[in-house]
Amino acid sequence: MDIPPLLARREIRSTRFFTLVEEDLPDRQGNPYTYHQIESKFNAVIVVPVLDDGRLVLEKIYRHPYKAWLTEFPAGGIDPGEDPCAAGIRELHEETGYLASRCTLLHHIEAMPGLLRMSLHVVLAEGLTASTHRHLDAMEMIEVEVLTREEAWARAKEPPASMFLTLGLLALGRFDAP
Repeated sequence: MDIPPLLARREIRSTRFFTLVEEDLPDRQGNPYTYHQIESKFNAVIVVPVLDDGRLVLEKIYRHPYKAWLTEFPAGGIDPGEDPCAAGIRELHEETGYLASRCTLLHHIEAMPGLLRMSLHVVLAEGLTASTHRHLDAMEMIEVEVLTREEAWARAKEPPASMFLTLGLLALGRFDAP
């Protein structure tokens, strides 16, 4: 199948996180159509930290768009050229204080292909060691929690449920499956 030709491109607004873009392309009948999309300036990683006893390290994090605290796995941006596992280990330490000695890529998906251009990588972090050192950004309001998988799934069913939590649990379940 042919990719429709790009007739025009306008960057409407750009921040340190994303660019809002309008692109004109022909629709199925050849008429001009303006497509709106968000282009992330980085890809992201979701970290599934599993302690030796099987419990999970999670975060209770304030998410301003919802004006609510959500339960999530640690997550963050992947720097240009950075390996997803390296980014995951870095984000885990920055947000929770835990250090990981092993990391495995569990899954890679496109976050919201009809609206947002950003890849999400889900990684498993194991061999965890707790430390008290964290590097939180100004608006990272985070409380670290340790839950069983059953407790985490119960949180994933409570609105507003975080995609980071649900996707991480699903990837972990698939990793454990034969």
